[in-house]
Amino acid sequence: MRGFSLIGKQVLLRLLAALLFSWAVYGAVNFWTLRHWDSGESLVVHLLAAGAERKVPSSSGEDTAEEETFQMLERPLTVRLLTGAQKGETHDLLVTRLAGTGVDPTPGGRYLLVQDSFEDGARQYSIADAFRLPAVAGIVSFTSSLLLVFAGWSGFRALLGLGISILCLLWGVVPLIVAGWSPIPLGFAAALITSVATVACVVRRSRYRTVALLGSLGGVTGGFLWGVVMVFMWKLTGLAGESAALLASTLPGIDIRGVLLASVIIGAIGAVLDVGISITASMAELVDYDPDIPLRRLWYAGMHVGGEMLGSMINTLILAYIGSSMATVLLITNAGAEIRGLFNDPYIAEELVQSLAGTVGLLLTIPFTASFFVLQERYSRQSETEKQDGKAT
Repeated sequence: MRGFSLIGKQVLLRLLAALLFSWAVYGAVNFWTLRHWDSGESLVVHLLAAGAERKVPSSSGEDTAEEETFQMLERPLTVRLLTGAQKGETHDLLVTRLAGTGVDPTPGGRYLLVQDSFEDGARQYSIADAFRLPAVAGIVSFTSSLLLVFAGWSGFRALLGLGISILCLLWGVVPLIVAGWSPIPLGFAAALITSVATVACVVRRSRYRTVALLGSLGGVTGGFLWGVVMVFMWKLTGLAGESAALLASTLPGIDIRGVLLASVIIGAIGAVLDVGISITASMAELVDYDPDIPLRRLWYAGMHVGGEMLGSMINTLILAYIGSSMATVLLITNAGAEIRGLFNDPYIAEELVQSLAGTVGLLLTIPFTASFFVLQERYSRQSETEKQDGKAT
């Protein structure tokens, strides 16, 4: 009982440390953001009071069916400005929004206030969104600190690999694609950098890092090639979603189909790395337990471990893509589309490309990783035998 009590105290102390750290991050981000908020389009406000919402009278005085559909609502609010030249002042405003859209503000919350000015001097106010940046920073820091206090050095290495991957994508790949670089080579570059960073941070046995890296990259390459086959056989352009169409109109020279294929690479690398590293770790444990284990038995062990992981990982991968496109699926279904029309829809086809390409990538990662591990182990044993023969002579 004393041991359990000690463990319980340690867990509580670690949770308390995580809470204190996340609270400090929340406060720091809140202070810095409000002090340096320079958005010319919005102000951060603290909502003190809110009146009842009412319909904006139509110009004709009669509510037609079309006007009912696009009914404007207005609501009196009392807010205190937290940013801008009038910071600290309290104002009574009348905000408007389209019925069924926008944010429904509640007193005590903080929001982004937008002001639209018209040629006749009139002003219209609206609540664009909730002010959530400090809360996002606090929750992310709390989750990260939990990983650090409970997983220790392993958790730190995992966060380091994740941080490098995010930096590679957001500060490397994305700006270069926008600048006009080809998306597919950048996708492979991102996969390589992400894989190297993750393997270096996560795989403890340095002599097997090359195995995990080659196995994962082999799986990603196979998944990409299968994605290319599907894209061209299904005649997909990458323009199915509204975001892709808007991107194509904003950046006319961008390769939208290349962006789709690059997303296949980047979307698959996380799951593929998981399988490759897990197989490598399992086979390494077997070698540590029995250094003379037959290579054929070692290869079968890697294949069996990968086979059991495959079912859950494929399930995770495909459900993740379905979940991310759930709103679109519901919209298409609500429009009366049948199953045939649903699967013929280009947006759903693009999601299938990413799901099936990722599945093939996972499938190929297993034999690639197991084979690379056996080849390296065979080379290591041969080198050790030659050294011992040299000492004997």
